[in-house]
Amino acid sequence: MTKDTEAKWRARVAEWRTSGMTAEAFASGRGFEGSTLRVWASRLRHVVDAGSSAPPAAVAMARVIRAAAPRPDAGVAVVVGDARVLLSAGFDAEVLREVVAALGGGS
Repeated sequence: MTKDTEAKWRARVAEWRTSGMTAEAFASGRGFEGSTLRVWASRLRHVVDAGSSAPPAAVAMARVIRAAAPRPDAGVAVVVGDARVLLSAGFDAEVLREVVAALGGGS
């Protein structure tokens, strides 16, 4: 693709994107088809993705929600097979060994 052709279509695609119109409505009466406009939009997006200095058309954003930090006295969960045993601070280690053995996780 020549630089002139790329520049012409880059301008058309940018104008189309800001118009809010469908590709067909934008292309109507302009001497090209909506499908051609979409092909050029895709082609130019790949040129940007391949390292062109032109900015991308849109930036994807994600909302991140940070969970509260666990309390120091919250304890831990021990999972043995499908069973989950919740332990709090000060648990009896011998009882834990017996529970794990009963669940089939002891050696």
